Amino acid sequence: MKNTIQRSFEIKDYRIPKTDFGDFWMTFETREKLKTKITYIPEHDGKFSTSDVKSIVEEIISKSKYFKENLPENIKVEVLFKNLSEDCFNPTENNIPNFEFKEMDEISVLFYFIVDYYL
Repeated sequence: MKNTIQRSFEIKDYRIPKTDFGDFWMTFETREKLKTKITYIPEHDGKFSTSDVKSIVEEIISKSKYFKENLPENIKVEVLFKNLSEDCFNPTENNIPNFEFKEMDEISVLFYFIVDYYL
């Protein structure tokens, strides 16, 4: 097995109902670390309500757990909610950062896929 990240998931795997992508790009920071940046915006003009933000965060956490379950065990997944917290969420540890849910124009997220150790 190679010790590099060779692929991520398809764009459809990152979709969340009632949202559109304001920004979506992937960058290999190293051959062992892939960063996926996504900005979720409301499907229709306006803002996300507090309850929308909470629901979207729960969906993103669920997606990160799905990603982790479908990757080799040596690939670590972390999620940074850029405009909600300074702490990363790690689905393996399941420690959810403290979020201050509020009305928002967009939700900006960084998914990190990292080779954690070598097989």
